Amino acid sequence: MSEPGPWSVVVHERLGTEFAEQLSPGERRAVHDLLAVLAVDPRTGVSEPVQSAELRRALTAPAADTGQRVSVLYRVHQETCTVEILYILTGP
Repeated sequence: MSEPGPWSVVVHERLGTEFAEQLSPGERRAVHDLLAVLAVDPRTGVSEPVQSAELRRALTAPAADTGQRVSVLYRVHQETCTVEILYILTGP
């Protein structure tokens, strides 16, 4: 069986406010960079399965301005080659 085609990343609309208002510019850039990696292949070593859930978790690189890492929780839909972003978590 051949590998699936390019992956689409879908960010829920409800995350727009959180992304715009709660993340610093550096944290937004770190999330953007992580999503670019997930769009290539969401099953890469940048993420780990969340126990007892059909979710995966990936951490961004430290943000350039705050040093914070952002957790991104997502679900992979293999049949449609879609990465569904469900939560973006920041803070200690």
